[in-house]
Amino acid sequence: MKNIFFLLIVLVLGSCNGTDREKEIVIEDNIINPVVHRIEAKQLLNVDKIGVYDTLSVFINRGTDSILYMYDSSDFTYRGACGVIGHGPEDFQFPFFLKKANDNNGIINLYDVNAAAFKDINVKKILQKEPNAIMSMKMPTMLIGSPDLHLKSDSCFIGNIDSGSGLYFIYDSNEDKINWVEFPKILQLPQGDFTVMNMNRITLNFASNRVVSAMGYYNLLFLYDSNNTLMKTVQLGDEEISPTVVDGDHLSGDNIICCRDITSSDKAVYVLEQNIREKDFEKIDNASSRIVVFDWDLKYLKTYLLPHYSLGFVYDQYHDRILYTALNPEGGTDVFFFYLNTEDKK
Repeated sequence: MKNIFFLLIVLVLGSCNGTDREKEIVIEDNIINPVVHRIEAKQLLNVDKIGVYDTLSVFINRGTDSILYMYDSSDFTYRGACGVIGHGPEDFQFPFFLKKANDNNGIINLYDVNAAAFKDINVKKILQKEPNAIMSMKMPTMLIGSPDLHLKSDSCFIGNIDSGSGLYFIYDSNEDKINWVEFPKILQLPQGDFTVMNMNRITLNFASNRVVSAMGYYNLLFLYDSNNTLMKTVQLGDEEISPTVVDGDHLSGDNIICCRDITSSDKAVYVLEQNIREKDFEKIDNASSRIVVFDWDLKYLKTYLLPHYSLGFVYDQYHDRILYTALNPEGGTDVFFFYLNTEDKK
């Protein structure tokens, strides 16, 4: 009887462990070569992040005096620029777009990881050069360092940190409490507090509260439900890609960078995949990037093969298109877009 009881325990434990390690192999067999259009904007020099706000396309530019450049979304005519590097309440250091569920109502929501502050920009005021167009609020210490932050509700944030204690976190600002979703067992176990090899990017479905995490150094994606329970693991391609940690506290330059960025719509998840060596990251002659598309069950749909090596992108829900950046020979970036429907719009 004891032997039977022990066997049942082993089977249960093995089943739990297997669930965490099970993965679905995805072979990208629906390749699309989109018709891309270059955005003719002389002001764009070193675009890092792109945000879309109804009638505006907004670019975070790391290479000029002004941080944010705004263009009309319909024809990309220049509307204005704002934000200078500094330490004042209306200044910026290293901002990111704060992702929210609801319409921004004329406000561009940012968070500045270096200034440890939230920055809200009133578009109407900033374009008309009115005072108090930029409002600054202190950012909770536990959120500092997140490259991927979502405001789920007034007090709940979901994000990740490249050297974090888990795959991603849930932070309650009312209680000033953070909870981490543990790394899946299929990933390498952290060496002490060194976890950079498990860096990832996440996107959130605000309606279903599902989260998809795409790994930077693995060809893996993870789907989590509203209870932050792992639902599905997907591997892109037959061969496993995983990082090499040297001396327990730094990464090899020969490691392959897989996911560079991730975004989503209500219906689909878009993953920017690179498959280049980290030491070649800034080479403009790298192989073209691709955007792999899944539904919210992580079922593979299609792959957009870009004609450029891209560093970042965004989904424009107002025009059903993708905007992406690409390195150029001058050392800056160009910005392109393509429509997601089968017929190219004029």
